[in-house]
Amino acid sequence: MSEPISLEYTPDRATELKENMVSVQEEIDAVAGSSKPRLVPISKIKPASDIKALYDAGYRHFGENYIQEMVDKAEVLPKDIKWHFVGSLQSNKSKLAASVSNLYLLETLSSQKVADLLQKSIPSDRESKLNVYLQVNTSGEDSKSGLSPLTSSSSASSSSELVDLAIHVIEHCPSLNLLGLMTIGSFEASHDPSKPNPDFETLKETRKELARILQEKDVKGAKKEEELELSMGMSADFVQAVKEGSNSVRVGTRIFGERPKKH
Repeated sequence: MSEPISLEYTPDRATELKENMVSVQEEIDAVAGSSKPRLVPISKIKPASDIKALYDAGYRHFGENYIQEMVDKAEVLPKDIKWHFVGSLQSNKSKLAASVSNLYLLETLSSQKVADLLQKSIPSDRESKLNVYLQVNTSGEDSKSGLSPLTSSSSASSSSELVDLAIHVIEHCPSLNLLGLMTIGSFEASHDPSKPNPDFETLKETRKELARILQEKDVKGAKKEEELELSMGMSADFVQAVKEGSNSVRVGTRIFGERPKKH
């Protein structure tokens, strides 16, 4: 039997976490202009007490990489937390994800199968639709999940997996809300602030093309380009991401510190 999850934290840890959040937020605000990007602390492998400390400081959006860890934390933490799942969701874990009543946003949807399983599993008494981002593999790396991006020169873009999934969610998944697109850029691009990030440029181009195609196809309920959010940017490159128009950034180590290896 596993030990109960503790929500107790020390004053020193609470101060450290809050100072880290404020520091990251100040960097975001310095480059965000009139936009207000969402800052999502990613607490992967860190204790639930860290989240409780930031919750008590007034923060409500939190993200996790592992579905079971999110489920376990969601059971003991306050129900008005808005959870973001940012890890790869296997189809056999879709029902588990849907069971979290305050899962605000699944950031990594990349298959119709998972969309259908979520749609089937979401409780009828859920208060609001489950927001989803479609994950785009902007760097083309085999090690990364996500669908191929769209470009203005893509001859077959109007029938791509990404377009098909977007239409499927809009037309056949009434319990899901297509909120936008998400990417995890390449390590190289994320650590070279001297030039525009090609992954961010690709995601912006994909959003533009997706909106155009959905309008061309006259998909009822499709959002316009500016209505589709972009989730891009993590600890190493969130400032650049905000400069390039990200609506949501996912920051872990800058807030919670370095993580031990997960066994």
